[in-house]
Amino acid sequence: MAVYYIADRTVMQLTERSGATVPEALLLKAVPDVVSSDKSWGFLPDAGLYFADGSAADGWQSLALALTAVGPGALALLFLLNLVFSRWALRPVQQAWAQQQQFIADASHELKTPLTVILANNAILRQRGGDTIASQRQWIESTQVEAERMQGLVTDMLDLARPAPEGAQASEGPAGIVDLSRLVEGEALTFEAVAFERELMWECAIDKGITVRGNATRLQRAVAVLLDNACKYTNAGGTVTVTLRAHASEAVLSVRNSGEPIDEADLPHLFDRFYRADAARTHNAADAENNGGEPGANTGGYGLGLAIARDIAQAHKGTIAVTSTAQEGTTFTLRLPLA
Repeated sequence: MAVYYIADRTVMQLTERSGATVPEALLLKAVPDVVSSDKSWGFLPDAGLYFADGSAADGWQSLALALTAVGPGALALLFLLNLVFSRWALRPVQQAWAQQQQFIADASHELKTPLTVILANNAILRQRGGDTIASQRQWIESTQVEAERMQGLVTDMLDLARPAPEGAQASEGPAGIVDLSRLVEGEALTFEAVAFERELMWECAIDKGITVRGNATRLQRAVAVLLDNACKYTNAGGTVTVTLRAHASEAVLSVRNSGEPIDEADLPHLFDRFYRADAARTHNAADAENNGGEPGANTGGYGLGLAIARDIAQAHKGTIAVTSTAQEGTTFTLRLPLA
């Protein structure tokens, strides 16, 4: 930009404010046009120059300085917004990755114990190769028990890997209309014997004709998990109440057991894989969760049963929740859309 002072017949360039110079021949041609113009700024087509008086130029300069200041600020704000949103978008991926790493670590830890016992038993058997099989029964049975524990853990892990009813194995049967009333009645009858053996009061209130859409084998597994969990964590003389009813457009299964409430800090994590709560909840178990809902199974589990039940519920477009108080006991509620 070339800046000139024009007054009467005086034309003088202000070099300290100029960044360019207009050739003299072109300047002589442009000055009369600028002076005779009634505009404070404009374009001189013959000279091919834009012009502006001091006030307009100062305004443009102020605008340029403002834009220069606003531009970097806007870029900085945009960068911060991109940073925040990128972290927000990546958070589920990071959580999924962390959960996967934790799952692998927990599964490895759970598998290591039975493997260690099996290897130790085999080492003993090899050292006593000359003894009879009957004399080695203790180590053989121990190996069998640990192998069955491994089999149960692997089965639970496979269940977690394929929760959707559409992807069920052929052995489980196809997805379709399931009579949930009959299914719950059958499971309740099975666990009633377990409750009797543990001296528990067993109460059922199951409405007839409640149907849902899904895979019967998978739903049976979820119901078994909840019933088995209630039996395990109810002290002798306590009560387990099973209710099934239709409410609005949902089938609502509630399994309540009396006894020691679950600590409030543990409630948000009960459905996490391999999570175990306070062992004080049960009179004969060191773990705070079941190992998958097998009637009569040992109370010590892997912390996968409730995680499996949650995945089955979600795969059937349902929900599962838990509440626990000293007055009301612990209640697990499974909600599924009616067929």
